[in-house]
Amino acid sequence: MSGNQITYSNIRRYDNIEFGEYLKFDGFSNSFLKSEVNGVNPYLEMTDNIRTGSLVDAILTDNGKVDMNNPLFENALKISKAISEKFGNLIKVFETQISYTAEANYNGFVMPVKGRLDYLLPDIAVIDLKVTQSKNIKELIKFMQYDDQVWHYSKMANVDKAYLMIHSVPLKKTEIVSIDVSSDYNSFYAEKIEKFGKFKTI
Repeated sequence: MSGNQITYSNIRRYDNIEFGEYLKFDGFSNSFLKSEVNGVNPYLEMTDNIRTGSLVDAILTDNGKVDMNNPLFENALKISKAISEKFGNLIKVFETQISYTAEANYNGFVMPVKGRLDYLLPDIAVIDLKVTQSKNIKELIKFMQYDDQVWHYSKMANVDKAYLMIHSVPLKKTEIVSIDVSSDYNSFYAEKIEKFGKFKTI
């Protein structure tokens, strides 16, 4: 593993920004970097599982801006209540839907990036909310590269800790998983910065 550090500069925070506005921001998002093939983002099929997860995310983090006429709303509300019953007191102290833009620097390359946090515990931790049909949380985190995502978020938010709040629908259980983000190096982001970044000349 390289000993070089990845640094984040020109970090800007945006509060109370609608998701549509965030999408217009310049910069590579984690979702694009994770799914891109030869620099192109392949079509993502919007399954009911993805839609339900988005609804839960909106119910718990977006101050009630939810489409209650969505046929999946009732199920999403049940999941949201289950999460709130266990972690509601924590959620109340989190800041929600904080957006960032920044520049990620590595090995002479600089890449514009952006990210939108589900939850932020100011000066302490980022927390990302996930809803899954999987029963194996460890394998899910590895397969979906959620650790890389919250590493990236933690660097933009300038905090030392990161957690995943994961609700497993089949297990009917929500758990919080701590992710080690102490390193200033991440192999996934190092590769992407060299691929999509521009070489910084002096």
